[in-house]
Amino acid sequence: MNNLNRLSLSLQGQETDRIMTYDLLDNTEVLKVYGGYKEDKSYSSEELMEINVKAFKGIGLDITRGTHDPVEHWMRHKVDNWIRFMGVDPSHWSVEQGGDTAWISERPFDDLAGLEKNMPSIPKFEDIREWYDPFIKRATNLFNSYDRVLIGGVEGPLCDAYTYVDLELFSLVLYDAPELINHIMDCTTAYSRAIAKVYSENDTVPLQFMGEDIAGSTGPIFSPVMIEELCLERWRSIAEPVRSRDGSFLFHTDGRYGPLLDLILGKAKFNADGLNPIERCGCNDIFEIHQAWPDKYLFGNVCCEETLPFGNAFDVEDETLELIEKIGVDRKIFIGSSSEVHEMIPLLNIETMYNTVHEYGSYPIDVDRIRGRRNKISGKREFRKDHAL
Repeated sequence: MNNLNRLSLSLQGQETDRIMTYDLLDNTEVLKVYGGYKEDKSYSSEELMEINVKAFKGIGLDITRGTHDPVEHWMRHKVDNWIRFMGVDPSHWSVEQGGDTAWISERPFDDLAGLEKNMPSIPKFEDIREWYDPFIKRATNLFNSYDRVLIGGVEGPLCDAYTYVDLELFSLVLYDAPELINHIMDCTTAYSRAIAKVYSENDTVPLQFMGEDIAGSTGPIFSPVMIEELCLERWRSIAEPVRSRDGSFLFHTDGRYGPLLDLILGKAKFNADGLNPIERCGCNDIFEIHQAWPDKYLFGNVCCEETLPFGNAFDVEDETLELIEKIGVDRKIFIGSSSEVHEMIPLLNIETMYNTVHEYGSYPIDVDRIRGRRNKISGKREFRKDHAL
């Protein structure tokens, strides 16, 4: 059974042979060790993609939504695509990088009057198809050749809109000139729907990811009622192409979900099939979510804020084993980090997380074996030393 079949069967509720790993891998050391990446060498986009896919296979990552470029952050590409497809004036846009993150350091506006002069236009579907169709064909073929799976990935319309405007200004304009926000979100929705439609027209796995960061560590960043009013129909529009294929939709937001869970997962609301990344550190309890929403697929949850970067290998192993033991038995989890495998995470801990899934995640799950292993390593844990089994 290859990974494409394994994922397709899993999403149809059929039995497979094992739990799969899912992640966004942004770790240069993994590319060096498993993909042959060299920092003193320049690579074409095609070469860099193959280095990534080779590394995914070597380290045991089955499914992802993207690849890692150690030189140029994805934020630069986001701004470039606004310019290319939404007719945005390229003047006075700057992106700065620091460490493993990047941010928009300059926009051609900083108030409502300036924004009115720098509004995007609705992107044309054929322009996006001309760019994205050859990319997804090439990427799908490459991933298939290594028995890895690349799922569809788009930006959420609200997240993309407040990134364009700047979150503080967005919040002010939302009340002073809501028609501008609605137009910008119409543009971002059309862009993401176009990518989702082209993806769904290809011979791709029927799983679409949408990154819509609408929560922080204390809860929703906007009123849940307002988020529903702004987003629900737009989300449905973006999801329609994959749903028309009887495919599945994976909703991503960082932070504490709280009252957003019903909006995201509720059958009368958006009714997403899966949820990612399910942050820990006081944000969410994945086991409570699984109990409340037992039919939903959960992606991620090995803590990339504490356990993965600062714990030892036994901490990582134990946290991974707990997910296999408590949710894996129900065939509703794809295990990976609680957001991304970033540069601060040691290679050993990354290897441990994926290796643990491959070693203990075969169906039927051997719960007694897992509990025995967790007991055996309990005295060797450092970060999770007080965590009850």
